[in-house]
Amino acid sequence: MKLSWRNIWRNRRRTIVTMASVFFAVFFCVIYSSFERGTWGRMIENMLNTQAGHIQIHGKGFWEEKFVDNFMFMNSATIAELERIDNITNVSPRVETFAMASFETVSKGIAVIGVSPEREAAKSNLPNRLVKGNYLSETDDGILIGEGLSNFLNADVGDTIALIGQGFQGASAAQLFVIRGIVKLMTIEMDNSIAYTTLSAAQQFIDMPDGYSGILISIRNNNRLNETMDAVRSTLTRLCGLGPQYPSSRGIAGQARNDDNNTENHEVLSWHYTIKSLLQTSESNRAFLILIMGILYMIVGFGILGTVIMMTNERIREFTVMISLGMSRMRLATTVALELLIKSLIGAMLAIVVTLPMTFWFSVHPIQLSGELADTLVQFGIEPLLPLVVDPSIFINQVVTIIVISLFTIIYPVRKILKLNLNKNK
Repeated sequence: MKLSWRNIWRNRRRTIVTMASVFFAVFFCVIYSSFERGTWGRMIENMLNTQAGHIQIHGKGFWEEKFVDNFMFMNSATIAELERIDNITNVSPRVETFAMASFETVSKGIAVIGVSPEREAAKSNLPNRLVKGNYLSETDDGILIGEGLSNFLNADVGDTIALIGQGFQGASAAQLFVIRGIVKLMTIEMDNSIAYTTLSAAQQFIDMPDGYSGILISIRNNNRLNETMDAVRSTLTRLCGLGPQYPSSRGIAGQARNDDNNTENHEVLSWHYTIKSLLQTSESNRAFLILIMGILYMIVGFGILGTVIMMTNERIREFTVMISLGMSRMRLATTVALELLIKSLIGAMLAIVVTLPMTFWFSVHPIQLSGELADTLVQFGIEPLLPLVVDPSIFINQVVTIIVISLFTIIYPVRKILKLNLNKNK
């Protein structure tokens, strides 16, 4: 180790070049990985908090055919019992349907979401998105509309809009709603096409008292997802008198078992199943990230290999003298291997020392984007933020990658030393 350390600093320029190449490779890979995981993690978190929930309960067949006749019935006592299950933080019943919204001479198809204002405030922080008017009360018969929808209909707070849709068992649904407030939703698509009303008003609209399109459940600890889902199923079976469960189907990459588990009248689905398309997109993006990092590390690997070849050929006479003086070839090869390994690890550790506080800072204080770039991201349903995440696996993976690259490049000098012909290099 002492000899290797001294040899590292004999040629400072070569050492600094090697360390710098490793440093910048690890630096950019850590930042890119942290940004990718942070962006997708935040997107999934927003989806779970606002639209999906960690667990969803639906009527049997609703997930395949989302229309009113597949809604489910559930009494308030059952919902209250679900709230008492350990690890559940929020139970949000919903009525989600589609309707034609009209104001004066303008009409547009929208999604109407009936929510419990109190529960929705705790789940998605909807009151903080209010830009005009007042939030709904539990017994309100008014409506909240997105800012984009308000602009399209040219309707303001206090105006009355007409909703026309389909009610339960083929009945027509038509009702007038007074606009209580205007909200600014996360994405342009949601802002232009979503309206919120209370559960009672939505149930009256579709003529289905105690009817729900689904129950969204938020949990405290995602590691206990399967346990919580089992508790939910047990509660439904006990209170609703449901029959035996059907066989389960596989979820995404085994992330949650029993994702598609059915009861006689209900389906209990995990978020790995309900936002499957988003998770698949995330996995595709991660595969692309791995490809980019692989190309970057390949370039760095060849750079290190070129430096190692140059260093080895420059020191052939030195190696010859060392072996002639009695140093074993294996010990000499080990010394040279340690030189390269130490230089690579120093470069990697310097990059981690620099990136760790950066990723921590920007995980707490995400970069807020503005201008055209922010508008473009919002159009694709992405918050205009650059959040980073601090994940030990990101840093460990980079160090392991550098060690593997170093071990491959070490092969050349070790092989050269072990097969060195002393007579040709006097």
